[in-house]
Amino acid sequence: MTNEPKLIPKISYKGVFIFLIILFAGVYLIPILLNFLGLPKSVSYFLAAGISSSIALILILTKIDAKKGDEVYFKKRIIISIIVGFTTSALMTFVYGGDVID
Repeated sequence: MTNEPKLIPKISYKGVFIFLIILFAGVYLIPILLNFLGLPKSVSYFLAAGISSSIALILILTKIDAKKGDEVYFKKRIIISIIVGFTTSALMTFVYGGDVID
């Protein structure tokens, strides 16, 4: 077993806690601003969850749980974070949460 850096590292409890705080705050605050701009509720919740989860994942994977020598994976981690953030946001909003939003 080597100590080579991994593309997706293990995430600590602190990282999970910070992820949840950022996600809950983003899903609570961002839709208010987007609804003020005239976007429908479902679209504003989709964008809010996608933006906040992507920001949280990027922060955790590149700052909080990153180790020395992981810098080579930062761009890939950012791309993966954005893809995962908006994919799960679409699932939560349009597939599983449609009856809750309306």
